[in-house]
Amino acid sequence: MKLHIENLTVVYHQSTPFEHLALNNITTTFEEGVYYGIVGHTGSGKSTLIQTLNGLLLPSSGTVYAGDLALRKKTKYKYVHEVKKHVGMVFQFPEHQLFEETVLKDVMFGPKNMGLGEKEAKSKAEYYLELMNVDNSLFKESPFELSGGQMRKVAIAGILAMEPEVLILDEPTAGLDPKSHSETMRLFQQIHKDMGITIILVTHDMNDVFEYTDQVKLLSGGNLVREGRTEDLLMDSGILENNALEPPDIVRLMKDLKKKGRSFESVPRNIEDFIALYEERRSADAE
Repeated sequence: MKLHIENLTVVYHQSTPFEHLALNNITTTFEEGVYYGIVGHTGSGKSTLIQTLNGLLLPSSGTVYAGDLALRKKTKYKYVHEVKKHVGMVFQFPEHQLFEETVLKDVMFGPKNMGLGEKEAKSKAEYYLELMNVDNSLFKESPFELSGGQMRKVAIAGILAMEPEVLILDEPTAGLDPKSHSETMRLFQQIHKDMGITIILVTHDMNDVFEYTDQVKLLSGGNLVREGRTEDLLMDSGILENNALEPPDIVRLMKDLKKKGRSFESVPRNIEDFIALYEERRSADAE
């Protein structure tokens, strides 16, 4: 599903002394099957933007198109609900969304709410729980008796079970240790490849954006100031400095090595790729 935003403006507390322009006349498109990153300093409008993409927040003016569905200022709830079937969102600390008495019932809730029967909803729930590496011995347990990491996996399985065409990730690794952080991000990458869905990642972690995304949209002060290929934006020190963003560690390392006369023909996106290219270059120099 393609998402297109046209002249989107969002104003909080409109016509009050606390009026605040959160998004200012933004027009942009999220193409089908692409992995996007949305970046910007705190208060740039990232969270507001993603909330308009599945109807959690309606525009003050302008339109959000989700395929053939349009969200505007006075869109009725039944149309918003239809968009939510196609555009899923993983919030920070998604485990806070759990509420059913068992793990299986919690993951079944979304598919059943979309109109699936008990048998089909159960089948989808089991499939996505297994995809998230949740052991079937836990299916009948209360989600609130699980560890924090397991709770997060169950919550994400519940979103995936609705099989959205677009998946929005709002700081999905918040509070995770480094190992769980890496596992979670690689899982989303695998889901993106296997299911072919559009992913929109909102994060302050430039390393994740650089490693996993194809395209980046940069917000500042409620404005869309730049958009384009991840490499082009996150390797441009001027853009990063002007928007108070730290360069990815790999980019910083590559620039330091270039000053010492070592450069690479291709751009490594993660430490594993960097090590492989570095060893390849070192072997070539030795010969």
